[in-house]
Amino acid sequence: MLASKPWPDIKKRGPFLIFKAVSEALPSLRSYAHLLIEDTVAGDEIVGHVLKDLVYDDETSECQEVSREDLFQSVDARLLNHLQAMSDGGAALETLRGLTLYERRCLLLTAIGRFEPCQVARITGISLGTVEYVLNRVRPIVSAARCTGVLIIEDEPHMAELLGVLVEQSGHHVAGIAHTLDEAVELARSKQFELILSDIQLHHSESGKDAVQKICSLVGWRIPTVYITAHPERVSPEEAAQADGLISKPFDIWRVREAIDGALGRATAHQQAG
Repeated sequence: MLASKPWPDIKKRGPFLIFKAVSEALPSLRSYAHLLIEDTVAGDEIVGHVLKDLVYDDETSECQEVSREDLFQSVDARLLNHLQAMSDGGAALETLRGLTLYERRCLLLTAIGRFEPCQVARITGISLGTVEYVLNRVRPIVSAARCTGVLIIEDEPHMAELLGVLVEQSGHHVAGIAHTLDEAVELARSKQFELILSDIQLHHSESGKDAVQKICSLVGWRIPTVYITAHPERVSPEEAAQADGLISKPFDIWRVREAIDGALGRATAHQQAG
């Protein structure tokens, strides 16, 4: 049974300090919510409700700084309540994608929030000993894959950060992040990478496919590429066949890891056959 948690008292604090803390933490808060409950819409709604509670409506209240721990603790509490409401007594969501809820929370807070184990313990209410035990057990699982440099091409900064976290959780490393076609080509001149993770459609009518083609022409060889799209129904069978992998939004660590490892595996097999 999932235990509900009280929300920390972070209401009615100084508007400037609240805005500063929220603006810095918002991308990571959204990533944490999306990945923990595997629902981007519900995750954004929950983060939005937490931030709504931070509206400064008492001009006489004392201004206090809001820490990242405060924000993550509030979001974590609401996420747990959401999971409890969506499950049958909590049992159905005790294990998600092979990881217990404790394990997912600890792993995501360290990977996305960059929190130390003691901070994770304060945010979740889990004992420090349990947090350390969980991280020692889970970290080898996500780092078992062969470490490969991945170039990310994604025009939305939040989504690019989320992909970077998922790449690292998959046991690989981010060689660079580009938001435009020109940035991608420039990074290709200076970075070493063995795989490209690219959105199909970028802003300003730019195409991720065009960026990949220019990069491959620049380096002189075909780099394995996994494409991302919010509209997989618009991808023709011919286009899908040309890609080394295709991920539809929303996505999670398991889909990203499977797509990356599949693309690298096929590339290796092709090289050996050649």
